[in-house]
Amino acid sequence: MAKVNNKSKTSNFIFPKSLTGIQGLDDITTGGLPKNRPTLLLGNTGCGKTIMAMEFLVNGIVMFNEPGVFMAFEEKTDELVMNVKSLGYDLTTHLANNKMHLEYVQINRDEILETGKYGIEGLFVRLGQAIDKVKAKRVVLDSLDTLFYSYDYQVLRSEFKRLFSWLKEKKVTAIITGEIGDTFLTRHGLEEYVADCVIVLDNRVANQITTRRLRVVKYRGSIHGNNEYPFIIDEKGIIVFPVISEALHQKTSSKRISSGNQHLDDMLDKKGFYVGSSILISGTAGTGKTSVSATFA
Repeated sequence: MAKVNNKSKTSNFIFPKSLTGIQGLDDITTGGLPKNRPTLLLGNTGCGKTIMAMEFLVNGIVMFNEPGVFMAFEEKTDELVMNVKSLGYDLTTHLANNKMHLEYVQINRDEILETGKYGIEGLFVRLGQAIDKVKAKRVVLDSLDTLFYSYDYQVLRSEFKRLFSWLKEKKVTAIITGEIGDTFLTRHGLEEYVADCVIVLDNRVANQITTRRLRVVKYRGSIHGNNEYPFIIDEKGIIVFPVISEALHQKTSSKRISSGNQHLDDMLDKKGFYVGSSILISGTAGTGKTSVSATFA
């Protein structure tokens, strides 16, 4: 799948897309995440969900002048700022310029269980105020599944649908991170059915070597890469390696070049090798492989 410019990436689809600025990911998704729609980013602990979500937010500010809100449910804001700074994300400037808003939402499950009631109106209020404060175009809800731990299935399904609909109404491009489940994609088996895009990250160890993988499981209304793609996290952020090389889609040359041997050229339609092709000369020892190669050279 060949790389194309940013305009053509979004012009072929019914709905627009929001470029992530993450190297390789925009190629796999053919233009980025669904604009003004929620994307679910799943994976086990330590696979890079928070880092990828933060890079999406920072790139939005730096590359596209789109302010963002990062709401965390497990990590306090001062800890988050310190942790991502080691990877090259200095959030203090963006916070000072009112381009980013960080907020930590502390979950006290005992209080919720004692009341016997559950609702997310308070989340809507806090998130709405944060969006209005910086005029956010991008939103990250990090580890949102901790908010819904051990609640009734029907209530969860209703609340998730409300949240995703509310995000669409606010016209923000959102990433919601969560832990991957054992049976379903997510811990509750609900979110993937209401999300427009689902991306799964994986950090596996084989033969004492760690490798990270990314897979786009679902992308409603858009074509995308279907395979697992390796990615790395270094001091420059995240780099995804899409195995969708342009070389696989290059046009075959019709030009020919002599092999250097008239008789061999005669066997090849009297024209020799195709320009740009790779030629394998195979044979046992002493059959002349080196001589044929040297003649061509």
